[in-house]
Amino acid sequence: MISLGVASWLFDAWRGVFYPEALPRTQYLAYYARHFRTVQVNSSFYGQPRPTTVDKWLQSTPGGFTFCLKFPRTISHEKRLVDCEAETLSFLDLLRRLGNRAAPALLQLPPSLNRQRDGRALADYLAWIAPRLDGLRLAVEVRSPDLMTPAFAAYVARLGIGLALVDRVGSADLFDAWLALVEQGSAPDFALIRWIGDDKDGPTGDREIAFPRDADLDCWTTRLATLDGLGVDVFGYMHNPYEGHSPASVRRLEERLQAVVDLPTWAPPPVASRPAQMSLFE
Repeated sequence: MISLGVASWLFDAWRGVFYPEALPRTQYLAYYARHFRTVQVNSSFYGQPRPTTVDKWLQSTPGGFTFCLKFPRTISHEKRLVDCEAETLSFLDLLRRLGNRAAPALLQLPPSLNRQRDGRALADYLAWIAPRLDGLRLAVEVRSPDLMTPAFAAYVARLGIGLALVDRVGSADLFDAWLALVEQGSAPDFALIRWIGDDKDGPTGDREIAFPRDADLDCWTTRLATLDGLGVDVFGYMHNPYEGHSPASVRRLEERLQAVVDLPTWAPPPVASRPAQMSLFE
């Protein structure tokens, strides 16, 4: 299964290029879910959503649609994986509320969290959380160079945890290292991929393809087809800086994939709108 989406549905600048001009913001998610089968939820990084908010997300989207939630920054950036057991267990409970609508969760670590200084805290935390996942899928994104290594990829794989594969300027390309683990039968049966591009000096708008990455998309088409052929569930999320308009970038990748893999069309029936307003942190 290959599930592709973007990094958020909350882009007002997409009116007229993705969302209809007159579409209320409260209906963005329902509209988005008619076009893509998964979404990354960045808002959970800034504050854990209430259970009622998650319930409304589920009610606004069709069966089969999945949510990739980021771990709250309280865990990853503020407490830096130390003395955060209560916050983590609460977040895992929220993920379980999603049921089979939960894509792999993303634990994104800050660049300042490195192996030399924080290696013991990181190892302790991952060893603690791994047996508590109980069927939940988790991928870790590291952004310190001394953690972006094949050795760290092998370490998280042994725990049944994924390594987030990131196409980003300044980040190491660890796809081949992860693929080797998959081929050896040493990795989980899922992969989480994030296409970010140049988030410092890349395209600043989010309404049109401004920096085409045709060669990169061709490369990722081959990579995703390889993972699919090995029975790996792929969850991939496109960011606007990658080419300038993430919905169009996903479509460009899907068109390439359709030529080499069996990529079923995502065309679910519209979900009936609820009369109540849906707020992000209700």
